[in-house]
Amino acid sequence: MPQLLRWQSTTQAFIEPLGSGQALTMLRIPAGRFEMGSPDHERGRDDDEGPVHEVQIQEFLMASTPITQAQWQVVARWEPRSGEDWSLPLPENPALFQGEQAQLGKGESNPCQRPVEQISWDEATEFCRRLSQRTGRHYTLPSEAQWEYACRAGSSTPYAFGSELLAELATLRYPSESVEDPRAQRQQTTPVQHHPANPWGLHDMHGNVWEWCLDHWHEIYRGAPTDGSAWIEANAPATADRVVRGGAWSDPPSDARSACRYRLPAQSREPAIVGFRVVCLPGSPPPVLASPSLAPPDRDRSARQALVLWIDDHPDNNRGERAALAVEGVTVLLASSPEEAIELLAASAPVDLLLSDLRQGDDPEAGLRLLPLLRAKGIVIPVIFYVGVLSDERTRQALEAGALAVINRRDQLLEAVQRQLASRATEKPA
Repeated sequence: MPQLLRWQSTTQAFIEPLGSGQALTMLRIPAGRFEMGSPDHERGRDDDEGPVHEVQIQEFLMASTPITQAQWQVVARWEPRSGEDWSLPLPENPALFQGEQAQLGKGESNPCQRPVEQISWDEATEFCRRLSQRTGRHYTLPSEAQWEYACRAGSSTPYAFGSELLAELATLRYPSESVEDPRAQRQQTTPVQHHPANPWGLHDMHGNVWEWCLDHWHEIYRGAPTDGSAWIEANAPATADRVVRGGAWSDPPSDARSACRYRLPAQSREPAIVGFRVVCLPGSPPPVLASPSLAPPDRDRSARQALVLWIDDHPDNNRGERAALAVEGVTVLLASSPEEAIELLAASAPVDLLLSDLRQGDDPEAGLRLLPLLRAKGIVIPVIFYVGVLSDERTRQALEAGALAVINRRDQLLEAVQRQLASRATEKPA
């Protein structure tokens, strides 16, 4: 039985605001070499995955998730500014799984954080063109080599997680006779951070939706570029097939292997199974990667690093948030329960801030009991609740009990943490 592995991510992140509360989290993918394709003995392998060949990849940024319905809607509604020229109209929300078609999961109030699907290659590249014009950066679809390199995240196994996939690792169609977990038989997409990220912080590289790549389709890799660039045929017709990668919710795990590839016409909108994610390449001007910046300018940089304790009984769900805090110079300790947090608070270096969900497991009141528990132990520390779904009543109760804030958006969480740590950094020691 394969095991669910967990990593301490050190990935750097760049946040690209889109407007209307939406943003892209772009993760740094390091330069390196890898063996592209699959060996002859790999189970589920097709001939188009060879021959295996070494590829040199230069550093780039990749979106931590496929483009969501919410992100797509913001960019699709952008009105061109002076100097901008949209080449193609974009439908506001072409996803099938919205409204009554979306069977909402536990804790899911709407499907806006699911990947957008039913997107053609032409529409995906128009999305990238708009981003590039609006930001002055070089956004595009990943090359097939970049996609596989990022998916593998340093691994050489069929999946970034090992030789097999568990139902808790990816949204796919699993054989019913081998899986008891009812989540394994989903018949639609799931929110983009529903499953753990790979070692480089990327979610949904295996399953959920196929993802468009920049390359034209080629039957085998003989003659393929070895520098990580896209394999483009200059004289190919506009309708020529392009590459998709990653597998979809309706596919078996073998179609979600790191090396698996498929072809679709550029104008295709395969029903509810094809989305995309973007990459940002060195260009004009390159984005500045996030770096430690929480301390005020006059603070001694040799002072101890900010320390945050996060109570989370499903820590993989918030890996992206913790990675963003890490690149801001914040050390994050994890606790699986309020009781474990109390022990860590007693044993660890001084903790600046406590983060927690209001719900722990099946107990929606766990967070509300945290605050009196801290008081009973004589522990004075600011508490921020980070929740999946906001409830007016729960929010009111938490704030009345003494919580600093109740937040359900990543950008607001990072801003609140920054503000609180900066204010504590200016406090004079007792």
